[in-house]
Amino acid sequence: MFKRYSITLNRVHDRVRITEGGDNLDLYVDADPMRLVAGLSQAQKQLQTINAESTDEDETKAAEYFAQVIFGKEQAEKIMAFYHNDAGCVISVCGRYFEERLAKRITAAQKKQK
Repeated sequence: MFKRYSITLNRVHDRVRITEGGDNLDLYVDADPMRLVAGLSQAQKQLQTINAESTDEDETKAAEYFAQVIFGKEQAEKIMAFYHNDAGCVISVCGRYFEERLAKRITAAQKKQK
């Protein structure tokens, strides 16, 4: 009788649990794939500028930005606190999550948009 109209923005949705020792941190991803790609590109540029001459503050800012792009500001603060503001750990765990899971979800969402 009536055609149903359906619309979606094909956002990327995911949940990840980070476990260290006996501690767990559950994080959620709910983002537009195009904004994720743009943000991740910017985060990559920041991470590439880190070298032996970089300050701890530079590394922390890059780690926070990387985590914010993926998880949002509030959750980025949680992951920084979870790793006691160790930028290297945050960069490593965000990088692993992106490489092992998030990249595939972004690609799938982008294919649906075409």
